[in-house]
Amino acid sequence: MKGWCDVNRLGFLILSVLSAGGAVGRASAMTVREIMAAESWPYKYDTVFKKAVEFETAGYVSAGHKDGRARTFYITEKGRKVLKDDK
Repeated sequence: MKGWCDVNRLGFLILSVLSAGGAVGRASAMTVREIMAAESWPYKYDTVFKKAVEFETAGYVSAGHKDGRARTFYITEKGRKVLKDDK
């Protein structure tokens, strides 16, 4: 189903960090390394990056401005709704 993906523990962590970090628009977007630096992650970089890209496809996050060669991500309204609905 297009526009949907599994929001597991890693997904909630990514959305939570983006929200708490103020990554709510293209200019304030965060790299995966910045996302990972905000928490003590039991996940590898590639795993977090793949989930962020999956979330971009599903509409929970969007791509921000590039930081050098690194892609950046910010939380969308759809992603904020997922966090709100979980509380």
